[in-house]
Amino acid sequence: MSTATAAGGGRMPAGVPYIISSEFGERFCNNGINAILAVYMVQFLQVGEAQATTWQALFKSGAFLLPLLGAVLSDVLWGKFRTILGFSVAYVAGCAVLALSSGTQGLAIGLFLIAFGTGGIKPCVSTNMGDQFADRNQHLIGRAFSWLYLTANAGALLSMLLCPWLLAHSGPRWAFGIPAIVMAAATLRLWLGRARFVVLPPAGRQWLRDVFSAEGARLVGRLAVVYCFTAIFWSLLDQSIGVTWALQAQSVLMDKELGLGITLLPGQISFVNALFILLLVPLFTYVVYPRLGRYVEVTAPRKIGVGLLFAAASYMVVAWIEGRIQQGIVTSVWWQILAYAILTAGEVLVSITALEYSYRQAPLRMKSFVMALYLLSISTGNLITAAVSHSMVEPVRGVQVRAGQQTTLVLPADGGFVPGQKIDFSGDTGITQQLPTGKSRPLGGTYIVGAIHNGQAPLLDVVARQPVTAAGQLRPLARVSTYRLVGPEFFLFFSYLMLGAAVLWVFVAMRIREQTFVRQDA
Repeated sequence: MSTATAAGGGRMPAGVPYIISSEFGERFCNNGINAILAVYMVQFLQVGEAQATTWQALFKSGAFLLPLLGAVLSDVLWGKFRTILGFSVAYVAGCAVLALSSGTQGLAIGLFLIAFGTGGIKPCVSTNMGDQFADRNQHLIGRAFSWLYLTANAGALLSMLLCPWLLAHSGPRWAFGIPAIVMAAATLRLWLGRARFVVLPPAGRQWLRDVFSAEGARLVGRLAVVYCFTAIFWSLLDQSIGVTWALQAQSVLMDKELGLGITLLPGQISFVNALFILLLVPLFTYVVYPRLGRYVEVTAPRKIGVGLLFAAASYMVVAWIEGRIQQGIVTSVWWQILAYAILTAGEVLVSITALEYSYRQAPLRMKSFVMALYLLSISTGNLITAAVSHSMVEPVRGVQVRAGQQTTLVLPADGGFVPGQKIDFSGDTGITQQLPTGKSRPLGGTYIVGAIHNGQAPLLDVVARQPVTAAGQLRPLARVSTYRLVGPEFFLFFSYLMLGAAVLWVFVAMRIREQTFVRQDA
């Protein structure tokens, strides 16, 4: 593999299109899988909503924790290009396992390989992009990162429309198989462009000296403060892509018709996030920032602060939607789309800014490592989601189930249940649910409580909100649980958490000092 020279001051480097096309494929694969994963677990594997949210959050957390391994291999041993290529192979293998297997064991193996593959790739893609530039064309770095983000979201948009449709009409094999094919093509495309990249050699032992030096420790400390705030932001953002927002959209009380006869599936709604990215990145890059720059200095800390407020506001809208659904009120999907618009504006302000900020702050030999630290903040954000989702589940003791044409719950006197509250059944319940299609399945997963009268309430399907028809008796070893954060309280918790972080950020941002490290021209 040859080492190309840097492009002239006014031109993009030759390797940039290959990096962008590779990122398109990876985002198509990753977002397509995440768009359907929670819905797949709930609908096909009968996993409770809180448990599905926890599992998906842990998968995402692992995908953003493993970049530390990729960064070390990249900076010390292999270099960025070889690291990306090697982990891409593991990524493709994981997608293939996910597509060709069924059940929880195949799901676990496939998700591990995908998390391993994407984890090795993530810290290297952006830094590999930055390495293509030198001091004479560094003014193009911001534009290149914007186009990288833009193209990645184009891939995400397509997959978030296609994969939920494939899951609904062709089943899991094709829904997971198409992303596998696209990822394989992206890996091949990257290999074909190997001669056009600027390839910086790994730092070897010098990397350890930089990372553990006093300067390296100070840099990590400064960035860690910033990443504490971006972690909370990512907890909110990642829930909107195929997780809690998609589970909310399953309900028939969310009218998913856009007009003109177009009706979305629950997993498809998150495509508007990628669509808004495509619209807002050019708007902010070429209009908003230049015009605001005439009056105030548009700095990275200021962008991030405003973005945190946007994220908090979006969750207030989603909490309002959840409150209406809990009360049995039909609500248009356009309200959730409004929440996506607000959250995506926050994403443009926080994510792209933090990405470029992280690259600029790091010395050359530490760039992949610093990028891994940034991605670790995303991992931490998903751990926050997993911790909240797991800890809010509480067992229900004393509940009785009277199976029949309209299965009824006899609730414990001190249960504190309200209509619309979710309740999970797991384990060997001993009860068989009769589906409208004529098929039957064990009672399991998430249901909701209907109108309560004298301590009794009908058990309703969480999606259709219709009475559950079942037969059998609840066994002693069956696990019955509910959620401490009822209805809109879950989303309001995250909104208040983000709002508090945004207020605290104002004081932190005053002490931030920026610097820039880019490759010098030969």
